[in-house]
Amino acid sequence: MLNEIDELVTKTFLEYWGFTALPFPKIVPPANTFVDQRFKKTLERLTQLLSTREIGVVAGESGTGKSTLLDIFLSKVSATRYRVIHLPVPQARPRELYRSIAAAVGVNTSWFGADAMKVTNLLSYSYLESNRPNLLVIDEAHILTPQCLNELRLLTNAAVNHEPLITLVLFGQPSLSSTLKLPTLIPLAQRIGAFISLGGLTEEETGTYIDWQINNAGSSEEIFPPATKKAMYRRSQGIPRMINRLSWECLNHGCIEGVKVITEDLFAAVLKNLGPHLSN
Repeated sequence: MLNEIDELVTKTFLEYWGFTALPFPKIVPPANTFVDQRFKKTLERLTQLLSTREIGVVAGESGTGKSTLLDIFLSKVSATRYRVIHLPVPQARPRELYRSIAAAVGVNTSWFGADAMKVTNLLSYSYLESNRPNLLVIDEAHILTPQCLNELRLLTNAAVNHEPLITLVLFGQPSLSSTLKLPTLIPLAQRIGAFISLGGLTEEETGTYIDWQINNAGSSEEIFPPATKKAMYRRSQGIPRMINRLSWECLNHGCIEGVKVITEDLFAAVLKNLGPHLSN
């Protein structure tokens, strides 16, 4: 019964705005993602790392699009040319981190066990057997302890046929940057070839992003006029997750109120009904 109600509400919403799909979705396929200048420049730099085999770090506040960027990056990496080892949520202890890496390669860690030497040998064998360099990508890397980060440094030191064993890319929140500044992690920090700070969209990009979402949902109408998009930017600071949330709430409110344009006054009314982290 609940599913039927949800479907009816969604259908009503789509018909009201003239959409063929829901705008501002939480999960977006890489092929259907708005790629702004931040993403373009970062993707170019990350692609270079595949050739230079350096360490890359992408740090940004929650909601700036790190996971989306990571998905796009991985979608562009050829599985026939690289052995991709993706850890969506890293472990905080070295042994468990090694187990995660081994499991991602397809090894049964219950009998394999996991330590630095075993994983190094495993990745070396994988490289030699498949002739595919190892790409280790870790999301939520701010969770990693200094000890784990040092273990990763040791992995980047290993070589096969005079080539680095892995290319390491870390995605995390700004606290990762602070951790990497610790004296004990200076050897790792010195090996970082690309450090990218992912901020929000510019005011112009925010407006373009909102229009793109509306058009991508199947409407050519100017639902968000320039003044509202400017107010949206000021409130969200260009953080895509906040833009999505605010825009979605505005569209819902507009549907209920029976209006076809999201004015500044309607936007202000929506803000009053949201939580303090969005309305202040």
